[in-house]
Amino acid sequence: MLRDHDELAIGGEPAGGRLELRDITVRHPGPGRDGPTVWNVTLTLEPGRILGLAGESGCGKSTTAKAAIGFRRGGEEVSGASVLSGLDLLGLAPDARRRLWGNRISYVSQSASLALNPSMRVGRQLAQPLRRHRGLKGAALAQRQVELFEMVGIPNPQAALKRYPFQFSGGQQQRIALAIALCCDPEILILDEPTTGLDVTTQARISALLRDIADRMRIAVLYVSHDLALLANLTDRLAVMYAGEIVEEGPTRAVIAAPRHPYTKILLGLSPRIDDPRLVPGIPGIPPPTAVLDHCAFAPRCPYAADACHTVHPAPAAAAHGGVVRCLRADELSTVSPEPVAFAHARDAGTETLLIVDQVRLHYRNAPRPSVDDVSFKLAAGEWLGIVGESGSGKSSILKMISGLVLPTEGYMRFGNIRLDSLALARPRELCRTIQLVFQNPDASLNPRHSIRQILMRPLVLFRGELGAREREAMILAILDRVRLPASVADRMPHHLSGGQRQRVAIARAFLARPQLLLCDEVTSALDVSVQATVLQMIADLSAETGAAVILVSHDLALVRTMADRIIVMKDGMVVEQAASDALFADPQSAYTRELIAAIPRLGAA
Repeated sequence: MLRDHDELAIGGEPAGGRLELRDITVRHPGPGRDGPTVWNVTLTLEPGRILGLAGESGCGKSTTAKAAIGFRRGGEEVSGASVLSGLDLLGLAPDARRRLWGNRISYVSQSASLALNPSMRVGRQLAQPLRRHRGLKGAALAQRQVELFEMVGIPNPQAALKRYPFQFSGGQQQRIALAIALCCDPEILILDEPTTGLDVTTQARISALLRDIADRMRIAVLYVSHDLALLANLTDRLAVMYAGEIVEEGPTRAVIAAPRHPYTKILLGLSPRIDDPRLVPGIPGIPPPTAVLDHCAFAPRCPYAADACHTVHPAPAAAAHGGVVRCLRADELSTVSPEPVAFAHARDAGTETLLIVDQVRLHYRNAPRPSVDDVSFKLAAGEWLGIVGESGSGKSSILKMISGLVLPTEGYMRFGNIRLDSLALARPRELCRTIQLVFQNPDASLNPRHSIRQILMRPLVLFRGELGAREREAMILAILDRVRLPASVADRMPHHLSGGQRQRVAIARAFLARPQLLLCDEVTSALDVSVQATVLQMIADLSAETGAAVILVSHDLALVRTMADRIIVMKDGMVVEQAASDALFADPQSAYTRELIAAIPRLGAA
């Protein structure tokens, strides 16, 4: 039984646990994965400290985080040790390990909307671990639930406990997931991209909450993210992964100020900055799907690689910033950094009006206020329009109305000469082809039972019936290459890909329809910076080739500044400011716009 082992005892205040990952290696046999996906990862999570884990999509960050708590997917082989206060989690029986999860160890996934049970009130979901691990019931249980919701900043907690997950915004859902993770006072907290897709003000509030919790409760935190600006402002130490290996690790401020590995240098150079509208091109090529053990895995993509880099596998060595680095040329490249360049827009907005949105209002039944209230704008062919604002401000609702997922309560929308007054299912097929929506969450838009090839084949079958089988296959392989995914991905299922890789599949599917209007709902929120620039350049090229207009909804204001011709700022369903991109950032007129700009995380601000 659990209570027969002192090292597994539960209850009381957190002991300030220390988690040591020792030579963690993960192998997952499958197509294109003959080698380990994670190789010899050694890291330490200290009480009261936050360790950041950064790197490209598919480099092994999430796999490492799950292996750290002893979680194995079907067929995975995990070796090494994950030691919590003297107890090796990998050596525990499955039942004993599950008793630790949600108790001494908590995990918050990237998508709270998928982690929360949609058919169960959030209060009941919060009660489950409290009953199981703490034995709470009655008034004590109710009091603890309210305390937790107050701690994570959920307004009116008693009423909120009776609601379902879909009745909360994305930021509030993530706070609820965090409350569930913290309810049993864990010693270890694993966060897998917990603020991906959230607006900057919500992201800043959750980050401040996490910092306070780590300090006050002495929780050891592993924070997985591709957002280096966020990690620079939040974490104590930073580890950078590439192809399943830790290539650099050290104190966060020192790594950000003086990175030693070329990969870290390039990632920092790729991060959009609010004070510099230039966008650095992505790293050429794609990372290998498994660890490379006979040479430097980054050498084929590294602009500084020497001959030895292609034949020698670098061992970890002490770095000048007090950490470690895997690079044969770290010392001689210490003063070398990539230069940012101006982003090649390769497009020109036309004068012909493509889309008109006039005094549109959307008010869901029983909702306290409209989701969209009196919004008007026009969009020219080839123009890029950015829409920014906090979670719940109505940004995504505008895209849903244009695409026909919902109908406006009031107002008028026209695309070309066609009035948009019907749902997508009732629209002509050609109209559906010309307006394509890429959702924020690829997990909700990709059929989990279909292979990537089947998913990409769908728009070709629906809209390109004149193509033969060979032509369709060639187009699928070509679009995978354009979104920087290997051809072997076509034979995989969505759950075999990382979140960023799934988003690239969703973008590729939209491109195959050859749209005139591309609606992008946080399409880069799940992408690392190395892929982000390439994907946006690809969208810009498509716009230039076809004259397609783009509406870009994003919480990344620095990115929107770089890409958009005009920007709309929304709050509580209404437009509070609308201006040309450069003018809006040079002289924002609204106090709310100034607040959004001030909340943007900045590299070197820690």
